[in-house]
Amino acid sequence: MTKHPSMPAVSFDNLAIKYGADDIINALVRFVAKITNPQSSRQQIAMAGMQIHLSMTSMRVFHRICISNPTHHEYSNMPNLLDAVHIRPTRVDSRGQTTAGRFNTVLVDVGGGLSSNISDLRVAQVRVVFSLKDHHCERLFGKLHTKVATHLAYVQWFSKFTVMPSSQHHLYKLKRCYIRDADTNYRVAEVIPVNKIRCSIQLFPQFGSGTAPRQWTPDNVLEECETDYTYGLL
Repeated sequence: MTKHPSMPAVSFDNLAIKYGADDIINALVRFVAKITNPQSSRQQIAMAGMQIHLSMTSMRVFHRICISNPTHHEYSNMPNLLDAVHIRPTRVDSRGQTTAGRFNTVLVDVGGGLSSNISDLRVAQVRVVFSLKDHHCERLFGKLHTKVATHLAYVQWFSKFTVMPSSQHHLYKLKRCYIRDADTNYRVAEVIPVNKIRCSIQLFPQFGSGTAPRQWTPDNVLEECETDYTYGLL
């Protein structure tokens, strides 16, 4: 991570509008409740989260994560691979040219260790990477604040990996995860420590039996396509 944030203060409204982090407040209070109530059930954490008040109105935001992945090579002097995850909204430069936003997909360790078991890994799209100021962290986590990761990520989940990939192309099929109610669908999202992110990962859209929809572009296909494929962990 860079020493200084890319954006020193982004409001919660702009995190929702520009970064697509429309449930970040609820996700953050659930994260706080989970840390401060480690033995509680999911329902108890949800109830505890309702009692947490976030005193901040903005957060420090980072637009890139750099990950050093060790190479498994027969020559020990081979350098580590440097992986970059980009998380930035659409922007307009001084000449009026628009650059599309980038919200990369990553492989997250959900098993609690550096396991290579596919069941301990899950794909997510990173929408925001942020850090909490020290006094906010102390107020929210109390004595546990020293154990909370410095950098946190708001991610939107894809479905879990199946036990085995497809026998036809040896890829895993993934779908966006949603919470569905009578009015709309919400992407399932969570706040996680950045150090849970193993590496970036590429997704391949499912085109179906016909041609790709005309509204798909290189800039929006990740948002428009609901079913993707990936290779898992190489």
